[in-house]
Amino acid sequence: MYKLLIFDADYTLFDFDKAEKNALTRVSGDFGKMFDDNHIDLYKQINMSLWKKFEKNEISQNKIKTERFRIFFERAGIEADFHEGADKYLFYLSQGCCLLPGAGDLILNLKNKYKLGLLTNGISNVQHPRLENSALSDVFDAVVVSGDVGISKPNPKIFKIVAEKAGFKDKSEMLMIGDSLTSDIKGGINYGIDTCWYNPKNKSNLTDVKPKYEIDELTELYNILKEVKPS
Repeated sequence: MYKLLIFDADYTLFDFDKAEKNALTRVSGDFGKMFDDNHIDLYKQINMSLWKKFEKNEISQNKIKTERFRIFFERAGIEADFHEGADKYLFYLSQGCCLLPGAGDLILNLKNKYKLGLLTNGISNVQHPRLENSALSDVFDAVVVSGDVGISKPNPKIFKIVAEKAGFKDKSEMLMIGDSLTSDIKGGINYGIDTCWYNPKNKSNLTDVKPKYEIDELTELYNILKEVKPS
């Protein structure tokens, strides 16, 4: 019987694509070098590859902040200060607090019946403002940002932190919901709790990570919870 629902932030509840594109567009405007879709796609590829390395402890979160812009500017042939670009990007990204369709209603409805946790691999001075300026600013019973604790998903220790912060020890009462198999789902499995993979694009699971549940719409979570009612 689930009593604590732990949610990932970006791509699960928050529209990170929109926030990212807006931040990059504003950076390009500041430098007078307008980025087109090819530039944005290149940045996303570089950024994603670095965060995958972060999950494997191959790079620090602090290093990612500037390294992604160093590589991006170099590959795109952009002659600008990548340190300045990185700083501007983080500031603009911290203002991107849009939620994915249906996410706000889902969380506000669940708040009446469950304890809620938010667990995100992110940079502290980006993730906290985004949450605080969103419609979910005061909803979660526990919020844990990897940048605050020095541990990241899929390390089970960060799951223990959010569980304890919410006041839970019984792993059978917890469910992790997120879009990343290698971060959210693998981490939940590593910690020993049930997991629900949010897969809106119906991607094939080509990994050995096997979530207990899979949904392609957030509202499908209601059906899962109906079957496993809280006491």
